[in-house]
Amino acid sequence: MSFLKISHEALYTLLKIERRFDPFFRPALDALVQEPLAGLVQFLINLRRENEELRTAEEKPTPDEQACLDSIIIDMSAYMRDHYKPGTYERAGNTKTHGVVRGEFIVRDDLPVEFRKGIFATPRAFPAWVRFAGPGPASPPDIEDVGVLSIGIKLMDVPGPKLLDDEKHTLDLTGISTPIFTTPNVQENVKLQAASRRGLPLFYFINPFDSHLLDGIMSGL
Repeated sequence: MSFLKISHEALYTLLKIERRFDPFFRPALDALVQEPLAGLVQFLINLRRENEELRTAEEKPTPDEQACLDSIIIDMSAYMRDHYKPGTYERAGNTKTHGVVRGEFIVRDDLPVEFRKGIFATPRAFPAWVRFAGPGPASPPDIEDVGVLSIGIKLMDVPGPKLLDDEKHTLDLTGISTPIFTTPNVQENVKLQAASRRGLPLFYFINPFDSHLLDGIMSGL
């Protein structure tokens, strides 16, 4: 086993030990410092972020985006082949299911006019299924989970054209319990997936030559 792998396992073991004590002090700590610390860390992240003059919910494709997606698919697929036997494959992301619930997704009648687009155009209630899951790609015991919760919402009876023939009447929405996503963009996600494939995901965040420590702190908060 390489020095990096041994170091990673040692750090991960310390993290698992901390999880045993977390429930005893974390609620009080969050109440005191979570919001101000999250604001400070987000401020520091924004200082390093290039202002692309994008509007709310506006996306800007990058020239290497397809190559990045291909790389992510390759590394995720390799991880699944390495860790799961045929017939027992798990999801490469949002792996661990905590629960699936049935409910209604209600578009309120007091929604501001500027937001009334697509499914939000008309006040109504959509039947919905909601899946709460862990981040993945592993599926550890709850006490050893990193605590990030993903939320997948599948709306039913949604009119209009769809990309997939077998999803003609549905629409999927995704959410996450942290203020930011684990990685800031698709280029950085390539690095995280590569590190996960090598069994070194913690080193994605604490690599001294390409640090993502602020993103790690934000996710931890």
